[in-house]
Amino acid sequence: MALSSFLVVFSILCVATLWKRFVSRRRQQIPPGLKKLPGPKGYPILGSVPDVPEKNSFIKFSEWGKQYGPIYQVNLAGSNHVWISSDQIARDLLSKKGAIYSDRPHIPALLDDNRTSGQYLPLTSKNNAWTRQRKFANVIMRESEKAQFHRYPELEAKRMLVELLDQPSQYNHVLESFISRVTCRLAWGHSEASDELKQRARELLIGVSPTGALGNKLPFLMSLPDWLVPAKAWERRRARTERKFFEIMQKDVENDMNEKNAPQSWMRTFLESRGSWGFQYELEGAYAVGMHGIAGALTIAAPMQTFCLAMCHYPQYLPMLQEELERVCGDRLPRAEDRPNLPFLRAIIRECLRWRPPVPTGIPHYLIQDDTYNGYHIPAGSVMHPLEWAISRDPAMFPDPESFNPLRWLEPSYPTYQEPLTQYPTIINCTQFGYGRRVCQGQGVADEDLLIGIGSIAWLFDIRKDSDVSAEEAHYADSGYCSQIDSEDCSLSTSMTTEKQSLIGLNEKATISSEELNAGMESPTSVSENYMLSECTYPGTWPTVDLSEDFAAEIKQTGGNFHSQDERLASNPKSTSRKPIDPTLDFTTLLIAKPVPFEFSLRPRDPARAENVKKLFEEERERGKYADSRGYWGKDQGKSQELGWGKV
Repeated sequence: MALSSFLVVFSILCVATLWKRFVSRRRQQIPPGLKKLPGPKGYPILGSVPDVPEKNSFIKFSEWGKQYGPIYQVNLAGSNHVWISSDQIARDLLSKKGAIYSDRPHIPALLDDNRTSGQYLPLTSKNNAWTRQRKFANVIMRESEKAQFHRYPELEAKRMLVELLDQPSQYNHVLESFISRVTCRLAWGHSEASDELKQRARELLIGVSPTGALGNKLPFLMSLPDWLVPAKAWERRRARTERKFFEIMQKDVENDMNEKNAPQSWMRTFLESRGSWGFQYELEGAYAVGMHGIAGALTIAAPMQTFCLAMCHYPQYLPMLQEELERVCGDRLPRAEDRPNLPFLRAIIRECLRWRPPVPTGIPHYLIQDDTYNGYHIPAGSVMHPLEWAISRDPAMFPDPESFNPLRWLEPSYPTYQEPLTQYPTIINCTQFGYGRRVCQGQGVADEDLLIGIGSIAWLFDIRKDSDVSAEEAHYADSGYCSQIDSEDCSLSTSMTTEKQSLIGLNEKATISSEELNAGMESPTSVSENYMLSECTYPGTWPTVDLSEDFAAEIKQTGGNFHSQDERLASNPKSTSRKPIDPTLDFTTLLIAKPVPFEFSLRPRDPARAENVKKLFEEERERGKYADSRGYWGKDQGKSQELGWGKV
């Protein structure tokens, strides 16, 4: 029975793919005088899908760019994908010809068509919903920036630092909570929904990632009934939960406004003049605000995690950054007004986005009509990828591109140098935020969060690779902050020193950026993030594994319980000659690429400064600034209920 069902499904897949290829070939007839874009030949039906690794696929696409040129095409299971490795070509097409290159491709795993639903502005095609929501986004971002984002990043930075002092082993979770809390405040005026916002972001990221939900890998499954396709049922529950969450948050702000105590937020801006935006229905405003909340929670934490990674592998730059912070800020935390005087901090942030871009494949555009470029034919219906990984590694613009080097933004000898240094370097309008009419409108939020967040971490902590910690420092890690400091000078409370791993930043709990390979299927058992997402998987995931001949024996022997690359190299004699994976390239496989959690030393530079941060935090908490996280779906986050958290 199982075999016959498999054969039926396989037959449907083959017929659908062949029909798609037939239609695609008719559409892609090359006009006289033009050439077909170069690219790999691929295989029947599947195209080049078997040649694209699920892990770090952006590196493979970048290698193809070196082989076939800065613009080439790849057939992926019948869809034509055009990859652009040149900033100039991306501007020539996606910016200068934005009238035909500004649509978005269809995302099969989403139940409502992302191009027309108006639910997700960054994924909406160029239509009326896109126009009115973009107008709304321009207003809320401009007003927030004028108000210095209501000082929300500075407020949440204090809580972030205290959490890092108390539990440095949870650094990944802490950094993502910092971003989520700031974004919640901007969106709705309060931070209590930060855990829920992170979960909404996790689930949507799975739904939109090519390597995420099964519906994006096998689109025909979305036409089958829910009971036959668990991934489709999962997506339906996700969409319903998301909608209800946005409705709850909108109603909460309405209640705050009625009671005359609503903090400044994007939702308040919408509700104060809800008739000004031309939204077609009430819920459109809820989605317009909620989507910006999700977008912030998805992406901004990645460069902060990259900063930790970079400081471990390029430690020479941390003292330079700390010297600048000491000179400008002294014994107080960084503020928004410090921006013009912190060029090295801005260079660090800019280099984090270049060295390990959060969206290395770029956000795809969709071509709505045939076009030509330098004698090449680009067929309508092509998915256009500005390949950020390759664009940020152009050796002419970025000498020694694989090295993390913030000085390339500060020294006149580099082609990236710009003046005045009170303004440059800046991440505003960098290629990572997109091209043409699809440029991200939340750049200012990201810029402010990263300046305050990374600046605060460097101001308070030293960061080192775990392997660099000496035996004496290892003893320090066991005995608390007071080791290597005279006991009479140590004023930190013992509650901050009881954790044995108080200097080790290894996040043992999964977060937005955790690996998607865990095999367990149990949902979280508590509202607390301490119980979230550990050993969970999501519909459609499969193990990311090297299926080369070297590892065939392991696959057979372990029955699929794969080990890390380092473990393979150590245990497999045939693999010892293979080049080890670059530890700075251990990234997640979804659309937003984040460093997988790793071990490092996170040590407060000055006990008195750390104690002062705790004092500032307590003062803000006494004023009611820090509320606890709120649950929305009851016991076990709605496990087995109609609404609640899905398995991720």
